[in-house]
Amino acid sequence: MRITIEPADQPFIHRLLGEEIESIDTASTNATLLQQALHSARQQKDHEADLDWRRNALFLLLFVFLYAALGASLTLDLTPQASSHKSLAYALEAVPVLIAFSGLFVSLLYVFLTRSGARRLRNWEQGIFVLEKYSGANFSRQINEMGSRTTDYSQSAINVALALFICVTWVVMYNYFTFTTSGVIGSVISLFITTMTYVILDIQLLKSNSSIAIDEPLIPAEDEKEKP
Repeated sequence: MRITIEPADQPFIHRLLGEEIESIDTASTNATLLQQALHSARQQKDHEADLDWRRNALFLLLFVFLYAALGASLTLDLTPQASSHKSLAYALEAVPVLIAFSGLFVSLLYVFLTRSGARRLRNWEQGIFVLEKYSGANFSRQINEMGSRTTDYSQSAINVALALFICVTWVVMYNYFTFTTSGVIGSVISLFITTMTYVILDIQLLKSNSSIAIDEPLIPAEDEKEKP
């Protein structure tokens, strides 16, 4: 059986096979290569999902620790003695602020991590759908289309929503503790710090993802090397 490649899928299939073809015979060598790629894609998707689960568990444990540390700093008596130095009093008052900022920083990393993981899983799912379409095993799409569409929620989107909720709670706590210790001016400064932290992390993490293509010099071709 010969399957015609749709125009939207041609770039993906052409890059995968290394040649431009208009159709695929299910008994050809190209079909075998697609089946092997499909098997590898399914394994890689399962591996990505397992890594995401482990990362989420690690971050949630870290958040539990930060929540416990913040609660301890609020319930314990951290007021300095009368004979203590004034700088010690300021340092003790800043403990909840520092813990809240640490939670804010970690929660921002968690948001970026969940968004990146959702993008990778979505790319693997789309690649699997395309490979199944031309390998004669359109199984995943059939399973996903079964059942009620009203409960077709995205697990990756739920993880991103959870990360955003945790991040918002830390933003609120960080600005609240800054307001209680430094007043309105401190709250405004904390909002500025929150915004700049998000922007800097966003730019820095995106830059690290494409640093190889930007920072490394291009290797000249052989004919360019021979030019004087």
